[in-house]
Amino acid sequence: MSAPHNGNNKLLFPFQDDSKSEEESTLHNQKLPQIGDTYIDPFQPVNSSASTTKSVVKDYTELHSQIPLVNMDAIEDLHAQSSSSSSRSVPSNFVNMMAMQEACLRALIDPDQELSCKLWRQSPKALKNHYALDVEMACSGGHVPNTNAPGNSQVNSLLQLIKNPVNQSMRLINVKGHVPALSADPIGSCFIRQKLDEATTGEIVMLYKEITPHILTLATDVFPTYVIQKLLEHGPHVYFRILIANLMGHVLDLSLHLYGCRVIQKAFEISDIDQQIKMATELDCNLFKCICDQHANHAVQKCMECVQPQYIQFIYRRLCGKAKMLSTHPYGCHVVQKMLEFCKDPQIMDRFITEILDCVRELSVDPYGNYVVQYIVEHGGPRYRQIIMLKLAGSIVQMSHQKHSSKVIEKCLIYASYHDCKLAINEILSAGGGQTADHLVGMIIHQYANCVVRQMIDVVNDWQFNVIVDVLRRNRDTLVKYAHGRQVIAQVERLLNGMAPSPDSFGQTSSSSRLL
Repeated sequence: MSAPHNGNNKLLFPFQDDSKSEEESTLHNQKLPQIGDTYIDPFQPVNSSASTTKSVVKDYTELHSQIPLVNMDAIEDLHAQSSSSSSRSVPSNFVNMMAMQEACLRALIDPDQELSCKLWRQSPKALKNHYALDVEMACSGGHVPNTNAPGNSQVNSLLQLIKNPVNQSMRLINVKGHVPALSADPIGSCFIRQKLDEATTGEIVMLYKEITPHILTLATDVFPTYVIQKLLEHGPHVYFRILIANLMGHVLDLSLHLYGCRVIQKAFEISDIDQQIKMATELDCNLFKCICDQHANHAVQKCMECVQPQYIQFIYRRLCGKAKMLSTHPYGCHVVQKMLEFCKDPQIMDRFITEILDCVRELSVDPYGNYVVQYIVEHGGPRYRQIIMLKLAGSIVQMSHQKHSSKVIEKCLIYASYHDCKLAINEILSAGGGQTADHLVGMIIHQYANCVVRQMIDVVNDWQFNVIVDVLRRNRDTLVKYAHGRQVIAQVERLLNGMAPSPDSFGQTSSSSRLL
């Protein structure tokens, strides 16, 4: 922004003494810093090395400190004088001059130049009040207001404006300087997230600059967490790299936190591969604690989803030898399924799946391990399905009566080969050991085994289907007394009739019922 000026800079420095010589004014102006020297260009690529990342973060956090107020030594002297004598104070003209200079400097580096131009046209006082009111208060012996303090009047005033339906035209730039405090409020957090969808690049940069210094605190609070996740979906590449760089060294602690783990998951989704590897390395330092934690296990899963397998083989290798332990854990079983889905190393996968197959019966009856076996049956190759069917042979009926293993049998009937399904069904039909299959009645009315029977009906061949129909005809009077029995009868009637069941398909006068 180019401010209007004349030869003696009276507009820029309205309180400057006219008796000041031109030479002194020139020397004074030479002390002004060059703004562009340390400003981060958001479109410049950032080196992925650790040293470069640290330097970028340092430059960002010290950006404002590298633009000091002119004659700060004089201000300190004046403060010292005012503390020693209550009758002496900083001249008001000097205070206004210093605040005005700082306001101009801050306006120059403000990403929203449109706002600064409007304030300049309005009045120098408006520019000063927006950008450097804190400087005026500090120079006059006051205290800079803490925008993060609870009950802060400025934040409360902004919240009242946000709540007012008349002020729907408010933008993010209107809350400049108060973003951390507002994001910790439910209404302020909602406002920031809604306005992010229509924010300008300058407003997004403003959010990054205000949130990044407080990221570790905000990431562990419920409402700022949503703001951070939404913010990471926007903005120049360099700024979210800087924000994520501030998470380094704290990935493990944040992953174990209820809200912090959500920020880490989002960071895995949008970060570059070098930062992903660094975060994965921090998780690997205490991997099994993370896997068995109700929050951190989601961070490990997201790591497996987002990071290319060749870069996190060190995590997959750590899991080998722990397949049974992890598969029977309420959180570990989910991590195991993610590994089975995303690990592409054939040696690691073969070793890991072999561990699971060695205890497949035990895992099938486990409340959590059965999901791992189901996943292998559904997504594994034909060789693994055949091995599972061979290991379960001889106990199909017994497992069909159990809550968790019955789900495994159902999956086997759906995805196993025709030959393996035929053997399993024959085992069920001949489990009674007699001339008839009336033992099926017990399975049909059982709360878990009936699901296996219903799945079996969908895949049987003609001979097997006729056996089931014969059992239903001879035991119909008993089966209709049970809800599960009526469901199986209705399923067979649909297959026999080739049509949807009628409302009274279980009634005595129904033509469909007479088929059985």
